[in-house]
Amino acid sequence: MASINIRRDVKDSFYRYKMPKLQGKIEGKGNGIKTVLPNIAEVARALSRPPAYPTKYFGGELGAQVKIEEKNDRYIVNGAHDVNKLQDLLDGFIERFVLCGNCKNPETDLIITRDSSIIRQCMACGQRSDVDMRHKLATYIIKNPPPKDKKGGQHASAGTSSGNGHAEGGEEEGDPTEEMDRLAKEAAELEIDDDDEPVARRQKALAGNFTQGDEDEGAEDPYDLLGDYINAKPESDLDIFNKAKELNLYKKHRALVVVVQCLFTDPATIVKDVAKHATLLRSFGDSDKHQRAVLGGFERVISESLDALLPKVQPILMALYNADVIEEEAFLEWGKKPSKKYIEKDVAKKIHKAAAAFLQGFY
Repeated sequence: MASINIRRDVKDSFYRYKMPKLQGKIEGKGNGIKTVLPNIAEVARALSRPPAYPTKYFGGELGAQVKIEEKNDRYIVNGAHDVNKLQDLLDGFIERFVLCGNCKNPETDLIITRDSSIIRQCMACGQRSDVDMRHKLATYIIKNPPPKDKKGGQHASAGTSSGNGHAEGGEEEGDPTEEMDRLAKEAAELEIDDDDEPVARRQKALAGNFTQGDEDEGAEDPYDLLGDYINAKPESDLDIFNKAKELNLYKKHRALVVVVQCLFTDPATIVKDVAKHATLLRSFGDSDKHQRAVLGGFERVISESLDALLPKVQPILMALYNADVIEEEAFLEWGKKPSKKYIEKDVAKKIHKAAAAFLQGFY
């Protein structure tokens, strides 16, 4: 198998950091066409990274779904993609998630700190380089930390786990509360749409409707209070997060139904708004219930503007997937059967029909 320099900008044939040249194989046709990465595991091993990381990176950069079957050593990116383009994207992955920020050598371990940041610990020069936490892959890495390599590895070092795991006896993954605090800080950096055009019809429809299908309704229902607060257009997503904490709702999955209904009110911008508000959505939690609540909220949003949004179902779902708000397993579970929990059954069937091609991409 042909080897190339890990840093392709280095033309020295004696450069000691090598990796296999990436291979790609296009399979299927029509809506089922996909690009299989037959040697991504070998490439990733040379980089001391799990093969799921570059695969997810490709999906994020290409706006494509990926399928990861670790047990079968099979990694797929949906769509037909030129292998040279993928090799170029791999250079970006290496620059952002492998190379030391100081000496530019690839002898680094990924370490997740207590505040759920990611650093590259260089075994060559000792430099600790931050990873850009705004990148979509960073969230995936936090949820799927590098495994510890008991056998040692190319970049093993004293005082750290072999390969790319957490530091032994050092920094470790933060608890859920600390992660939410970090995500809340990120929310302050989100760009907020200052368009004050009223959406009166939607707000009337939402009034008293936040707890539809749920219990504990009341005059001072905290979910209604949260909805009223969001409809008053707070300055930032961090304000919304803090209000949810004040109402003791920031861990509640039902709160996400309210947040989605109130934030995603413009059919024209709904797809790009997913990326804008993704940090806020993730900060409430990522359990199955939280992800289902997000989907339920979008079901209600789509049902309110069915003609305008039914054609956008697939782009909306793809945006949620690319932003790591909804994971593959949650989509597949949701797609098994239309539910009347959040909307009328016949409307749910229409939404599921519109989502069929997107869901098929996971199979």
